[in-house]
Amino acid sequence: MLVFLRSKSEVVTRNYDISGAGFSVLPISAKNKIEDQQQFCWSMGLIKDLLAIFSSITLSAIGYGILMVMIALKLEANVKNEILMSLCAATQIGAGVIFSRFLPSMGQKFGMIKTIYIGSILSAIFALLLYKYLGYIPLLITIFILGTAFFICGVTRHTIMIDLAPTHIRSIIISIGAMLVAMGNGFGPILLSLIKTGDSFTSFLIASGFYIASIIPLTRLRSRVDSSVRGEKKISIWRYIKNSPKIMFAAFSVNYAMSSASAFSIIYGIKIGMTPSDASLLLSTLLFGTILYIPIGYLSDILNRRLMIITFAILSLFCTYNLYSNNNIQELHTSLFLLFGCLAGIKLPAIVLINEKYKPTQRLAVNSAFSRISLTGNICGLFITGFIMKNLGPQGLWISLMIILMLFLLFCLGNYSKKLIRKEFKLSDFSIFKKTSNEPQEL
Repeated sequence: MLVFLRSKSEVVTRNYDISGAGFSVLPISAKNKIEDQQQFCWSMGLIKDLLAIFSSITLSAIGYGILMVMIALKLEANVKNEILMSLCAATQIGAGVIFSRFLPSMGQKFGMIKTIYIGSILSAIFALLLYKYLGYIPLLITIFILGTAFFICGVTRHTIMIDLAPTHIRSIIISIGAMLVAMGNGFGPILLSLIKTGDSFTSFLIASGFYIASIIPLTRLRSRVDSSVRGEKKISIWRYIKNSPKIMFAAFSVNYAMSSASAFSIIYGIKIGMTPSDASLLLSTLLFGTILYIPIGYLSDILNRRLMIITFAILSLFCTYNLYSNNNIQELHTSLFLLFGCLAGIKLPAIVLINEKYKPTQRLAVNSAFSRISLTGNICGLFITGFIMKNLGPQGLWISLMIILMLFLLFCLGNYSKKLIRKEFKLSDFSIFKKTSNEPQEL
């Protein structure tokens, strides 16, 4: 992985040695030779580095899974108001939207590994503080700080993982990371049911322990990951949106759909006459679609990613329409399972594309912006879909998803049509297989 550092008088090229030797300064004349002649090969150093970041992701995800159960129990026992409960969920998501503006500066000041340390320690401390209910406002403040810490750790880990990933299998590496998050979140509640600690302080202590434990694997990377984020040029989020409108809209649309389906699928099932236990299986089926991340990651490494985004958006729309028009239980489960996979087929190529468009020195900033748009989609999905379901009934869930997917497809159609008219885009650019290119190039 090449990282370019530019000063007023010189350009220094640093090469990340995947064998474990760290960074070495190279002469400028060697740059093109490395890009043209160096071939990738697996090494034990790279494997250990990837295992370190994957371990950290998994441990943190287990802690999050435990804590989400404890927060739900705490709200159910003390708040008992659906609107106030929804506000807590929106507060946690909104914390990431707000702090995304400051994360690149934090990474630049402390370095990415230390940034994760700070976020993990905050998560551990405030997970313990959740045990004692002191009132709704203190609870809201605690959840806001937790949401900020989750965002700090999640985006920074994600950026490190992408930096470590070999270019030709980057999509698969990202898909493995996403699958580990889902598996960790799912294992957290299972662990609680096994140890039977209920809502005691022990449960909060265990969640806190997992956040602290997630720091340990990263100690290996301290000497291997660039300790600071050297942003050559600060770019506002609006510039990222202007440079990559379809990718950013894809992030918004997918998270809008995923958050809506996750939050309201059980409610939908109950409203159409299913028992609570059967309705809960709808959410399980949706999340079980996580296993499709791996084959989609493989496809993203060999197929044209922009074509994949459009294709899976059409397939997502088809699955959503099938959910809207069919009440057969078996077909509902099949469509929900496929819907999650199709939505992943939109988001995963978008993540890879946005990281390939910018230099490594700007990846923390662009991933922060991408996450900010994604979380905004989460919030909009929760409120807009809830409003539509209130007025149109349970089928409003699928109507809401169809609307956002159709808007995304219409936006892509208009954008590509405009580029065709301006001769900025050729139909040959939509070849089935992706074209190899030297990455990354700043827009």
